[in-house]
Amino acid sequence: VLSPLAGWLVDRATPSWLAPNAITLLGLAWMATSYAIVWWHCPGLYEANDRVAGALRGSGDGSDVGDVPRWIFLFNGVAMLAYQTLDNMDGKQARKTRSSSPLGLLFDHGCDAVNSILGSANWMAAMAMVPGSLDRWMGGGGHEFETPPSAVSAAFGGDEVLAALLVFCPMIAFYVSTWEQYYTGKLILPPFNGPSEGLVLGASLSILSFLYGPMIWQSTSLVDTALDACRPVVGSSLQSWKGTVRNMDLIVLSSVLALLQEISLKIRFVLRTHGAHTLRTLLPHALLVGGFLSLLHRDPTLLLRRPRTTMHLISGLFVEQTTQLMLDHMVNEEFLVRRRWSLVPLVVLAGAHMSVEVRDAVLLAYATGLWVYLAFKIRVTVYEICDVLGIWCFDIVTPHPKRKRVEREEERKRIVMEKEEKEKTKEEILGTMVGVDMMKKRN
Repeated sequence: VLSPLAGWLVDRATPSWLAPNAITLLGLAWMATSYAIVWWHCPGLYEANDRVAGALRGSGDGSDVGDVPRWIFLFNGVAMLAYQTLDNMDGKQARKTRSSSPLGLLFDHGCDAVNSILGSANWMAAMAMVPGSLDRWMGGGGHEFETPPSAVSAAFGGDEVLAALLVFCPMIAFYVSTWEQYYTGKLILPPFNGPSEGLVLGASLSILSFLYGPMIWQSTSLVDTALDACRPVVGSSLQSWKGTVRNMDLIVLSSVLALLQEISLKIRFVLRTHGAHTLRTLLPHALLVGGFLSLLHRDPTLLLRRPRTTMHLISGLFVEQTTQLMLDHMVNEEFLVRRRWSLVPLVVLAGAHMSVEVRDAVLLAYATGLWVYLAFKIRVTVYEICDVLGIWCFDIVTPHPKRKRVEREEERKRIVMEKEEKEKTKEEILGTMVGVDMMKKRN
C-alpha cells in the first residue's frame, strides 16, 4: 500500500550515507515510543473503558475516567504508518546503496518480531479491551461490572482468551512464514499480509478510536445494524444475536480466520514439498502458545494483574525462537529444538501449583532474566556477523578494519595470480618457440 511512497522517499529524500539498518531501527523507535506513551496512560490496557475504569480506580461511577487522552491513539496510528513505510524503505535503500547483507535481513526480521507485541498491546488499549473477568479478579469486593454479554467471548472461554488471540495471531503467522522460509528459501507473503496491509488496518483501527472513542469497539453497532438490515429477508430468526457480538469481537474473529487460512496453505505446501519431519521445528512455537494458554486457563486473571510483564515475557520467547530460526536458515544450520531451553520455565509455570504472589514474582524474574539474556545474545550475534562480513551495523560509509584487511589480502592474491599467469604465459610462449626451432632443425 505504502510501497510507492517508500520508493519516492528513498529516491528523493534519503541520503546515500544513511544505513538501511538505521532506517529499520528508526521505524521500531516510532512504535516503541507509541508503546511507551500508551503504557503510561493505559498500564492495564483497560483504562479507556468507561464501564470499568471508574470502579477500578475507586470512584465506582466512572467520573474520573477522562484521564486517557484520545490523541495517544492518533499517535499510535501515525507510528504504525511510519513503521510500515520505513520498513519498506530499508530494503530499497540497501539496493540503492548496494549495501544488502545477511545482517540486514536478520536485523529487519528481528525488529519485525519485536514490533509484534507492541502493535498488539496498543490495539487492545485502543479497543478499551478488558483482558479477563473483573468480577473474578476483584473477588466480589462489592463491585459489579456491567459489561454487555458477548457470544464470541463465551464461545472462546472469556475475554482473556480473546486478548491472547490478539497477541498470538500475528506471532503465529510470523513464525510460520519464517518456518516456511527456513525450508523453501523463500519468504512468500500473500497479496494481503500482516507486515503491510495488516499494519495499515491496525493504524486505521487506532485512528477510529481517536475519532469516535475507544468505546466504539465495545458496542454492538455493526452486527446490530446488519441484523436490522437483514430482518426483511431472514425475519426474526437471527434477532437473538442482537446485542451479543461486539465490534471488537469482529476484529478478533477476522484475525483468527485470516490466520487459519494463511497458515493452512503454508503448512500444507511445506509438508508436500519437504515431508512431515518439518513439523518438529514448529514445536517450540507450539509450546509457547500452548504453555501460555494453559497458564491462562490455570490463572484467568493473569493478564489483568500483570499485563505488561506477561506480554514482555511472551515477546522475549517469541523473538528468541524466531530470530534463531532465521539465523539458522541464513548460515544453513539445523534448528535444534532441544536448545530452546528458555521455554522450560514456562512449562513449569503452566503446570505447577503456586500462589498468585509467587507466580507473579516468578513471572517478573523470568521476563527480566530472559531479556537480559536476549540483550547479550543480540549484541554478540550482531558483532560476530559484522566481523565475519567486514561491515558495520549502522554505518555504510566508514570502512570496517577487517574489510581493509580483506581488501588488502584480495589485492595481494590478485597480484600473485597475475604474476603467476604472466609466468605461465611466458613459459607457454617459450615452449612454443622451442618447439618451432626444433621443427626447423629437423627440416
